[in-house]
Amino acid sequence: MSAYPALLSSEAVTLIEQASLALLVGALVLSYLVIYRVGERQSPFVRLRKRFVVGVPWGTVLAVACVYVVYHVVQGAGNPGGPNVIGFRSWSLWYPESIVFAWLSHASSSHLTGNVLATLVFGSIAEYAWSHYPTVTGQHSFSSLRTNPFARIAMFIVGLSLVGIAGSLFVPGAIIGFSGVVFALAGFAIVTRPLVTVGGILGLDGLDLVYSGFQSPVGFAEARPEFTFPYWADTALQGHLFGLVLGVLLAVWVVRRRSRSPNVGHVWFAALVFAVTRSMWTIFWFLSDTEFVLFRGLGAASVAVLASVIAVASLSDGRPLLQDRIEIQARTVGVVILVGIAVLVALAGVPYNLADVSPGEEASDGIEIDGYTVTYAENVEDQYTALDLPVVGDALSVETSGVIVTSDERNVWSLETPRDELALNGFSVVVVGDTTWREVVLVNHTQWQLAGGNTTYKVYGQHWGEMDDQRLLFSAPLGEGQPTINGQRFGIVPSKRFYDIAVLDANGTRKQVRVPAHNESVELGGVTFTRTDNTLVARHNRTELLFAEYRTEREQ
Repeated sequence: MSAYPALLSSEAVTLIEQASLALLVGALVLSYLVIYRVGERQSPFVRLRKRFVVGVPWGTVLAVACVYVVYHVVQGAGNPGGPNVIGFRSWSLWYPESIVFAWLSHASSSHLTGNVLATLVFGSIAEYAWSHYPTVTGQHSFSSLRTNPFARIAMFIVGLSLVGIAGSLFVPGAIIGFSGVVFALAGFAIVTRPLVTVGGILGLDGLDLVYSGFQSPVGFAEARPEFTFPYWADTALQGHLFGLVLGVLLAVWVVRRRSRSPNVGHVWFAALVFAVTRSMWTIFWFLSDTEFVLFRGLGAASVAVLASVIAVASLSDGRPLLQDRIEIQARTVGVVILVGIAVLVALAGVPYNLADVSPGEEASDGIEIDGYTVTYAENVEDQYTALDLPVVGDALSVETSGVIVTSDERNVWSLETPRDELALNGFSVVVVGDTTWREVVLVNHTQWQLAGGNTTYKVYGQHWGEMDDQRLLFSAPLGEGQPTINGQRFGIVPSKRFYDIAVLDANGTRKQVRVPAHNESVELGGVTFTRTDNTLVARHNRTELLFAEYRTEREQ
């Protein structure tokens, strides 16, 4: 919390929030009146009723409702520890429960919100293009199953479900989230309503702003150190690409059946804008658990090519690829390339999702909960990037350190909290389970920072239901202090009882005593060490210096 609340009473903050909400509602009403009343434009609800049953995109609304139910009920987002994420990633085809739920689950509330808002925008455009009512002249609603509005809504929902399941089955990696379906909806909208989609891309930012304004009309913040990854390092590009391609192919099939002719230039522009704004240029790989390499030039070229392929695939006529030189139709080439992309992703995804991810030695000592093991390890091989795949072998392997969760029966191997993040925050909360149960494990990091920059630390874990049973998961090597005191070097050594102060010689520690309790002192090697709260001070004769500082959880 920043200094602002100290200047404002809680009543003043509440008043500002209420005033902000009132202004936001008033501004939205004013905008509607200006556009649709003063401007004498037709209300958007009139147009929506021409395509939607009672003007509501029911398929989109039901999809959003389903996502919310899975997040709050199945994943248990409101329970201690937050949503269960580990149990709902698409780890393996041998773990069908995660395959079924991965595309509906989310890693956090912000992840959920981003996908829900995008679904409302692109889903509504795609569903409008699909239409609850027949769009072919001469056809009438309820004249057949194909023209039945309720059947068409059901078909739209089935299509979303098939795309989501396909992403879980065929996309490589432990994917989680509705974004694959969102990209499929966007791909459908790009071909069927390209310029509206461009407007939707811009409108999505506005919708996000309005939503944030209602959620948090007044915010307080302060400068503080944070552990963050590059935003693009958390992007499941393979899942996004797979979803986009499926959506485009479905849209091409629909417009051809309806004998529609999309404007190729508009489709290219919409595809390019979408690919750029949705970060589809972020082609990267791992160098370690906290280091990445981004191929920005390759990514920039790829989005331009992708937009061109999508535009060519949407062509309505049979023009040749290169005028009279090549007889193959350009649209056929575009479709074949898109199908090829989907097949290549699947060819990589199926063996990846079938591979056996066996926990390493790091899983031998940890907290066991119904097939899961929660532990801490350093400089171990990331089992999920070390899969022995055809051609590449183990060339993609990286080493990693931090809080690790494994499950042999579920083919799970997950770095939940990197070492540096755990050291910064001092704790990690890990949720394990499945659709029928969940458990929480707390991992704590304690650390002594010695003068001169060296550190030593220990990592503990404890099951939420067994708070008195704290288990030591890891002890770092001793930390050496830089200053020489009374002709001797001192350090701090992790021990079973707590930490010890040690006199160091060329062969290691010579003698050690327990670090004193708060506001107490101990003597070692003619030097007095006094602990005041979390500060350890060394005194010899009339010289006093800061020797080390202790830290557990960072203040949140």
